[in-house]
Amino acid sequence: MRTSDPLKRNIVLLMCVKVSGFLLPLVTLPFLARVLGPREFGELSVAQSLALLLSVLVEYGFLLSATREIASSRDDDDRAAEIVREVNSARLGLALTAGILAIGAHFLLGNPPAWPLLLGAWLYAIAVSVSPSWYFQGTERVPGFAEIDMGGKAISVTLVFLLVQTPDDGKWALIVLALGPLAATTMSVQLMYRRVLARPLRLAAGMRGIRSGVSMFAFRAAISLYTLANVLILSFYLPPTAVGFFAAAERLVRGGAGLIGPVSQAMFPRIAYLVRVDIRAGALLVRRALVVLASTSFLAAAFTSIFAKEVTRLFFGNGYEPAAELLRLLIWIAPLIAIGNVLGIQWMLSLKLDRPFNLAVIGAGAFNLIGAIIFASTMGTTGMAYVCVATEAFVVVCLVWTLVASGKWPTTRESRG
Repeated sequence: MRTSDPLKRNIVLLMCVKVSGFLLPLVTLPFLARVLGPREFGELSVAQSLALLLSVLVEYGFLLSATREIASSRDDDDRAAEIVREVNSARLGLALTAGILAIGAHFLLGNPPAWPLLLGAWLYAIAVSVSPSWYFQGTERVPGFAEIDMGGKAISVTLVFLLVQTPDDGKWALIVLALGPLAATTMSVQLMYRRVLARPLRLAAGMRGIRSGVSMFAFRAAISLYTLANVLILSFYLPPTAVGFFAAAERLVRGGAGLIGPVSQAMFPRIAYLVRVDIRAGALLVRRALVVLASTSFLAAAFTSIFAKEVTRLFFGNGYEPAAELLRLLIWIAPLIAIGNVLGIQWMLSLKLDRPFNLAVIGAGAFNLIGAIIFASTMGTTGMAYVCVATEAFVVVCLVWTLVASGKWPTTRESRG
């Protein structure tokens, strides 16, 4: 029983972190939607989509690859310090690259966000991607970090309510949203370096980090094509108001689906460890997670689909009625995300089946991109919603087929690893 207590504690703490992360848009999303109106909210959503895509570059998949590495090296202080140096050296270069891309977006996008929004996109990308959360999750030392992270989110919520009061304030909203996470990340890095030896950042170390995380970056980049880029794609075909309707529904759905994140983040290092020492125990943990997360998310999706109009009115108020039908369609990605998370991230990556997993995700990214171009241009936001659901279903089918065909389906009889 004692060996399971740290896992339960970390799940609870990470759930608090994730709930606070969900509460941030839960509180600020309706507020910003009401204050800014559909058009300005749509422009802000395009900039946020850019920010999240830039954050994928800076984060580079280290939340998975570095968590796995640090979990395997938790008893080796020298190796742990080197992993930290590699990750931070890589992220410094990636953050500078993201800044160049943010400037380039002004010239590449058809209707580019205002310069304050582009600056905010870069700052927000750094704020949410350079956090050393991977270190605390991999070493299962979540207390301390969790409190800092939640405090940063509380700062963001407070500042948004104080500083964003009119539609014209929307161009500063991303900078405001970035301030809290930037403060939290600074404190979290200081906390990490109290527990691991700080080594100077080096180009060579950064290149090693880039090479070690490339497979996870490919996975994250492919996922971003069907989880983060849809609003940006829509902006090429539709006016900001229509984009605002879709962004409201999609972000509400993905924010809710993201609540499985704490369980996922806390379980990943444990399953990665069990795969090496007791494959049957790892498989049993995965099967239990699959049943609980899939059934819970399915019931939540059914409820939201039935009461989509009421949920839309509750969160966004008047003027966002078209978002209700989009919400009724998009909500079904939630159970699909839960199933894909358990089978893909928890099980396949723990077994180091990176290549087939990445192929499934890359295929889904291409599927979404092609579908979005075809259906967003012909059916607008409704077509994009159908593409989102079909893409998540594509991922689940690929993962199930791969695991069954390779004999790696998580059963308690599994012993080959």
